[in-house]
Amino acid sequence: MVSIVIVSHSATLAEGVRELALQMAQSPVQIATAGGIEDEEQPIGTDPIKVMEAIESVFSEDGVVVMIDLGSALLSTETAVDLLSPDMRKHITICPAPLVEGTLAAAVQASVGASLAQVMQEAQGALAVKQSQLGHLEQVPVAGPAGLDEAAQSITLVVPNKLGLHARPAARFVSTANRFQAEMQVQRGSQTANAKSINQVATLGVRQGDTVVIRAAGADADAALAAIQELADQNFGDVDEELSAEPPTVTAVAVEAGEWIGIPASPGVAIGPVAQYRPRLPQVKVRKIKDTAVEWNRLVTAVQSARQEIQQLHTQAISQVGASEAAIFEAHLLLLDDPDVLNAAKARIDQETINAEAAWQKTMQETADRFRALDDPYMQARALDVEDVSQRVLGQLMDLERPELNFRRPSILIAADLTPSDTARLDPKQVLGICTELGGATSHSAILARALGIPAIVGLGSQLETLPDGKTVALDGEQGRLWIEPNDEQLTRLAEQRIAWLTEQRRVKATAQQRAITKDKRQIEVAANIGGPNDAAIALDYGAEGVGLFRTEFLFMGRPEAPSEEEQLAAYIQAAEALGDKPVIIRTLDVGGDKPLPYLDQGQEENPFLGWRGIRFCLDQPAIFKPQLRAILRASHQQKIRIMFPMIGALAELKAAKALLAEVKAELKAEKVAFDNKIQVGIMVEVPSAVAIADQLAREADFFSIGTNDLTQYVMAADRGNTRVAGLAQALQPAVLRMIKQTVDAGHAANIWVGMCGELAGNALATPLLVGLGLDELSMNAPAIPAVKTAVRAITEFDAKRLAEKALQLDSAEAVMALLRGK
Repeated sequence: MVSIVIVSHSATLAEGVRELALQMAQSPVQIATAGGIEDEEQPIGTDPIKVMEAIESVFSEDGVVVMIDLGSALLSTETAVDLLSPDMRKHITICPAPLVEGTLAAAVQASVGASLAQVMQEAQGALAVKQSQLGHLEQVPVAGPAGLDEAAQSITLVVPNKLGLHARPAARFVSTANRFQAEMQVQRGSQTANAKSINQVATLGVRQGDTVVIRAAGADADAALAAIQELADQNFGDVDEELSAEPPTVTAVAVEAGEWIGIPASPGVAIGPVAQYRPRLPQVKVRKIKDTAVEWNRLVTAVQSARQEIQQLHTQAISQVGASEAAIFEAHLLLLDDPDVLNAAKARIDQETINAEAAWQKTMQETADRFRALDDPYMQARALDVEDVSQRVLGQLMDLERPELNFRRPSILIAADLTPSDTARLDPKQVLGICTELGGATSHSAILARALGIPAIVGLGSQLETLPDGKTVALDGEQGRLWIEPNDEQLTRLAEQRIAWLTEQRRVKATAQQRAITKDKRQIEVAANIGGPNDAAIALDYGAEGVGLFRTEFLFMGRPEAPSEEEQLAAYIQAAEALGDKPVIIRTLDVGGDKPLPYLDQGQEENPFLGWRGIRFCLDQPAIFKPQLRAILRASHQQKIRIMFPMIGALAELKAAKALLAEVKAELKAEKVAFDNKIQVGIMVEVPSAVAIADQLAREADFFSIGTNDLTQYVMAADRGNTRVAGLAQALQPAVLRMIKQTVDAGHAANIWVGMCGELAGNALATPLLVGLGLDELSMNAPAIPAVKTAVRAITEFDAKRLAEKALQLDSAEAVMALLRGK
């Protein structure tokens, strides 16, 4: 990918342009700055050495574009380039475009994988578009399809999102357009723009409700327009929160005696005793150190451990609140992996010779302060996410455990502020409501509180700290009102409101408890994916008819050693007992790829997703695998437990796993330990080879569960995390759908049931298609269950099969999506 260097006389200006460019880019772009000089009294100027170091820090053989402001910036840059090696020098291009507009255009174009020439062309066209918009030029010679012929295909859209195609949705639009080879145009009234130019699209001035025409010409024009249509259906990425996650509307109310007013954050009424939560990290002391390499290694290790914790928290949040809200923790992982943050912390350790704790805290504080300085309230609220990640790493460096959030009785949680990590750990049965001194309705903690269904008020001020533990308070999260020691009349009124609120919640959940049966009486089992035993009760609340995937790897993560057989046994029994007579499918340890274990040397692999992971790892590590098999078998006594092996790609692997299971059974029999000798044994179907030999595997398995996340990546040879090929990595690709159908047919021919536990299973829009493909069971993140059950009840199996037949004949994921949307 092309990288960018910003050279300016002002360090502040350079950093500001960089920050703006990173917000506009659709995927990470390497951008370095060389601003100002090291002179406290006269900091304005340019330094060739700084420029050279900036270029070296982001060097790419794809090219480095250097953006400059004025005067000596050019001379300093030319000098810096002369100082580089000849091999590096040939990849450097100095761009004459205006600094701000040119950098933004270059960043967006680089983020979509454009070539050096394309990035330069876009940057140099930036000012011309602005001049055209201001009316200073009669005609603007910008690159792109100046006019597509009448044969071009087109779609007409009414822009739905509240802010129109402002900078960020425009960037998403351009990123989507750049995935395709087709030439593309967007037209608003008499104005026309190149759909692949961020400058032109953003400066069209498209507002909510405006009608635009998108034209495309080329071999993949159909797919390009379908992708734009899908983006538009999602409000161009400015997707409004689901109703349950929307900040409540503020209604003007009269203030009563003993009442405090804050910002409504999550609707609902709560009454209970105060429980103050005031966790504080010990003060970080700055220490001079001698061995900078040791400190850097300490920081790297702490970051890796924090990553494990956040991954586990992400999985827990998915089970509790759904993938959309849990994406907050994906952002936390990106913060941890931000090379700028890590490089800045390393530079502090090396240059200031200070301890890792101090270097990390200073770096993250600066990052948080940059967010607070932004004008956008939503972006200001991201400072708390930075602090959350900062504290997690500091906790690792200082060997601290996060304080518990368990109370002796259900309470109203009072805090200065809550991090997303704190909020995700809350138990709605113990935390009746939340009140914080700081924060806003758009903070990630507020979003999580709404998803958890916990009433909340934020921004109540420092007066909250004066409330003693145990004092009775009441809150209305819809109006942002907090009553201190409410009187009898207030308590009666609020209690009635709380009963009405809880009654409505129960009504919605009661509907979800009903079975998923099509109009022509075909029943589909709808189960939940869980990451730990505590998630089982949440799954039941959402209407789960069992657990289709217990991800046991999360029992092994975020700890210094593997869990013992007894620890695992307790976790499996706890989950099974919570489900009662409903089945629990326990997937054996699936590590490797994106899930390493810090206490096991799994080695460095060039491509871990194609390496030592899943069943391959377990078969080579009987010291890890056998205790898990023993724990699962022991838990199966008087419980409805099933075993599932991950990443089976060959018949020999399944036979080897079953042989080890038989060995463990023999050991338990010899020890006179009870277990279910007829326990069902199934496999994950998630690699193409398993589909190809599904008929053979079906003779050795009691059931199949299709993992569409990995299956899609392997079938399409496309990494979901790679924006250049993300369009291929979609589970609705006809190739993937045919693999699903082939697996279902092979399973049914052998009289075994076939389920699905990938993300596609929880997509209610795809539910009719999955029923039509013949799946018997769908397992998903618990919050998706009610919508999927509703989708099953709305169709007939006959119509679903006809839909599936049509989908299997289509030629793209976009066409399948259009079919599902009825277009």
